[in-house]
Amino acid sequence: MAQAVIAIIKGGLGNQLFIYATGRAFALRTGRRYFIDPRRGYTHDSYGRSYRLDRFPITAETMPEAWRVASTLKHPRHKLLRAWNKLLPREWRGYIAQRWDLPPEQLTALQPRRERVTLNGYWPDEAFFADHAAAVRAELVVPAPDDSRNRDLGARFAAEESVFVHARRVRYPTLLGAEYYRTALAGIRERVADPRFVVFSDDPAWTRANLDFGGSPVEWIEHNTADELADLWLMTRCRHAITANSSFSWWGAWLGGPPDGKRIIYTPDHPKWIIRPAKGWQVIPFEM
Repeated sequence: MAQAVIAIIKGGLGNQLFIYATGRAFALRTGRRYFIDPRRGYTHDSYGRSYRLDRFPITAETMPEAWRVASTLKHPRHKLLRAWNKLLPREWRGYIAQRWDLPPEQLTALQPRRERVTLNGYWPDEAFFADHAAAVRAELVVPAPDDSRNRDLGARFAAEESVFVHARRVRYPTLLGAEYYRTALAGIRERVADPRFVVFSDDPAWTRANLDFGGSPVEWIEHNTADELADLWLMTRCRHAITANSSFSWWGAWLGGPPDGKRIIYTPDHPKWIIRPAKGWQVIPFEM
C-alpha cells in the first residue's frame, strides 16, 4: 500500500476543520494518501460533540478498522503508542502528537520515514496548511442550507457590505469583553461605507446590551439554534468579519475567501487563547 497519513478528528466543528486542513496539507506535502479517523475522538466527549465533516465535500478516506490499535484516546494501548513514539526521532515516528511549544515547522518541514503516520492535535494555525490553502478551501466548502430563509439571507449578505459579528459567551473560559467589540465596530465603521452588521451569539442578550453599532443596520441571527452549519454558511457569505476568539468564527472568516479587500478583525492575545490570526487579518489587543 502507498504511504498514508491518518488524522484523528475530535472537538467541535472549528477544531475538526483545523485538523482536517492540517492533515490534508501534510498529505499533499509528503505525497501520501489521506485518511481520517472520525471515531476515537468522540467516545468520551463531555460536550456531546460529534463528527460533522460528513456534510463537506472532503476527499479523505475513512481509516480502515484493521489499522485501529485502540478504541479510544484514553485506552492504555493508545497511551503506550504515544509514549513510545516520543522516544523516537521525529522523522521515524508513526504517531505524531502536536507540540504546543514548537512552531508549525514541526509538521511543515517534516518528511516522515514511516509508511503510516497518525496525527493527533488541534493544529490551530493557518501556517500548518497555508501552502495548500486553495486545495483546503475547495474541500471545505460549507454546504448551503436547504431552507429559503437562510438562502435569501446569504444572497443579501453577499451583495451588501455585510460584517458578521461573533460573540461566544456560554460554557467558554476565554470571554472577550465589550471593549474589544466596541473598538472593532468603530474600526469597521471608519473603514467600510454603509456596513450592515450580522450578529451571531450564544448570548444575544449580552450583545444587545453591550455592543454599539453606531446607528448602522443590524441583523440578529437567532433562528439556527439546531444547525451550526447554517450559521457557518451565513458567516462565509458576509464580506467582512469581527470574530470571537473562537475556531468557529475563525473558519467563518477564512472560508469566506482570501482577505484581499476585506476587513477581518481578530484578537489573539487572550492569555488562554492559542489560535493565531490568518495572514492579512487586523489584530486588536485583548480586552477583558
